[in-house]
Amino acid sequence: MSVFSFFREQFYSKFYLMIPLSIIVLACLGSAVAYFIALKGNSPFNLFQMFVCVAAAMSYLAVLLGQFKKKVLIKVLAWALITESLLLVINLAF
Repeated sequence: MSVFSFFREQFYSKFYLMIPLSIIVLACLGSAVAYFIALKGNSPFNLFQMFVCVAAAMSYLAVLLGQFKKKVLIKVLAWALITESLLLVINLAF
C-alpha cells in the first residue's frame, strides 16, 4: 500500500475530523514558509515563491469551500502539502 493510498483511506474514513486538521496543518506550514521567504527580502524570485505559497494554501481552501468531491479535495491537499514542504526545504537549505 502506497503512502498516498494510506493517507487517502484515513482521510475518507475520518473525513469530518480531517478537514479542520488539514486546515490547521496547511496554515501552520504555509505561515512558516511565508516567514522564511520574507526573511530573504523582496527579490522577484522571493515574490514568486510567496505567490506560489499563498496559491497552494488558498487552492485547498477554495476547493474545500466549493464542496468539490472528496477525490479532488484529497489531490489538492496533497499537492498543497507537497508544494509548501518543497518551498520550506528550498528556503531552509539556501
